[in-house]
Amino acid sequence: MRAMLPVLGLLALLLGAGASVKGQGGVPQLEPVKVLAAAEAVYPANTVSPGTVVLEVAVGTDGRIEDVRVVRAMPPFTEEALKAIRQWKFAPATIDGEPVRAVIPVAFSFSRPSVWWPQTGSGLNR
Repeated sequence: MRAMLPVLGLLALLLGAGASVKGQGGVPQLEPVKVLAAAEAVYPANTVSPGTVVLEVAVGTDGRIEDVRVVRAMPPFTEEALKAIRQWKFAPATIDGEPVRAVIPVAFSFSRPSVWWPQTGSGLNR
């Protein structure tokens, strides 16, 4: 029961705040964070296995990244994912047109780059 109190308190706070922030039909209109520009993460040299890094990104009311937390690390990919996310640009989330701080998950999936080597003497150049 003690663990439920913070959850119930948060629920009451959200319901109370929601009473003053209503969209059409009494439901708040949420627009999620939008990615305006994204940089790709670089696949680390001398790495052969795939991996996925999950980050939690806090986007402020001005669209700037306020905080990045690693949810799932995968060395050596984690540092490359952090370098890339720091270059991303966002538009903030809004509720009924008012910017709000939001936390979003971002996953970077790394797979080994495929390399194409031209065949010599294959008959294509005859």
